[in-house]
Amino acid sequence: MLPRLTTSLIALLAASAFSISAMAQDPGDWLIRVGLTQVATDTDSGDLSVGGSVLEGAQIKVGNDAQPTINVSYMLTRHIAIEALAALPFSHSIKGDGILEGAGKLGSTKHLPPTVSVQYHLRPNAPLRPYLGIGLNYTNFFSSSGTEALDAALGGPSSLSIRDSFGLALQVGADFAINDWLFFNLDLRYVQIEADARITTQTADGEVGSRIKADIDPLVFSAGIGFRF
Repeated sequence: MLPRLTTSLIALLAASAFSISAMAQDPGDWLIRVGLTQVATDTDSGDLSVGGSVLEGAQIKVGNDAQPTINVSYMLTRHIAIEALAALPFSHSIKGDGILEGAGKLGSTKHLPPTVSVQYHLRPNAPLRPYLGIGLNYTNFFSSSGTEALDAALGGPSSLSIRDSFGLALQVGADFAINDWLFFNLDLRYVQIEADARITTQTADGEVGSRIKADIDPLVFSAGIGFRF
């Protein structure tokens, strides 16, 4: 659905960009963008450590998700803005990979990705206004849980938790003016996210702790509509 929507938006914006009179973004302006955002993960998993022993090739992969998002930019100058991104919680499945690939879904988690960035707007007076951004992402993982497949793999009932993560966020995007206060927006980000998962398993011999780290580092693509105040 998102690629089809994106293709339609690009076609509409390309057709209209040359016929719209330029409206300048001025210091003190607020730009509010709402839309749909796809988080496409690029998982680079370490090996699972069980009770201090590393199981080589026992890895995980994290699934994708799409949710509504909102971001707000405040123009400090015509070119420089501060932006904050917020979203509804993203939900991700956690599946086995490597020698665990046949285990299927091992767990799930949710996350919130508040991100604050500094943006540079290249053409603030033009109908097509591209921008670049760099910022800091804070990923809050919550509602993490394991499955029966995880219990079976580790030999007993298992609880799962994932530590929160801080990372760099890089951004490129563009606003396409419709009129003085309304515009389309397309936005792409690369975000550094590390999932440091801790698992506690109740076995016949007592409690066993396990740990696995994975760099998720998703590409985050948004398409939506914006308002200038």
